[in-house]
Amino acid sequence: MAPPRSAIVDTEIYESDPFSAKKAALLSSFTSDYRFQKNDEIYIHEGGRNIKVRVIDVRIHVQDGGKLTREVLALKL
Repeated sequence: MAPPRSAIVDTEIYESDPFSAKKAALLSSFTSDYRFQKNDEIYIHEGGRNIKVRVIDVRIHVQDGGKLTREVLALKL
């Protein structure tokens, strides 16, 4: 069996409501082949701001034609 391929995926990181895991403000958007996991810590340095967040949920969406997109829900630390 061949090892799984990594895929470049359009990724959006959203601030999350701490109690209901609902999307709030978009914090960053980029493409990546990194496999985000719960409890990963991410440092965002964009637009003159420095934000540290912790991943609480990762949602993968399969679009028409098999294109993958990903939403990462995170809490500000």
